[in-house]
Amino acid sequence: MAFKEKLDSVFRLTEDIIYILISLLLILTALFIMVSSVLDFFPHLSEIGHLRAALHILDRILLTLMIIEILYTVRLSIKSHSLCAEPFIIVGLIAAIRRILVITVESAHLPEKFNHHMIESAILGGLILIFVISIVLLRKGEKSS
Repeated sequence: MAFKEKLDSVFRLTEDIIYILISLLLILTALFIMVSSVLDFFPHLSEIGHLRAALHILDRILLTLMIIEILYTVRLSIKSHSLCAEPFIIVGLIAAIRRILVITVESAHLPEKFNHHMIESAILGGLILIFVISIVLLRKGEKSS
């Protein structure tokens, strides 16, 4: 085996080890978020109200989905040794939807920030449209290849 091939194999092994460590940390993070959300939900339910408690759980669920999507991207990277754009776009899509949900509830409780929230919602709506168009174009590109 030539020196370049040995070096390439060392780099691939190192890359795989780092991806595995990242995967483990992402799994631990997702589990921590889910457990802490459940533990925080019931004791504070009467203090923060049902709507805010539900928003908090929904926010944590969407955050966990983002982490799982990043984990999926890492898994794809381990298999193919290449980086795919679509999972990152999906993470951005989930993040934008997550923020819109938070803004919706905040607008109901903070009417003085209504104009700011509407501008932010419009920008996020445009961003969501761009993400969806990007996903459609990526999938069309894959089919034509």
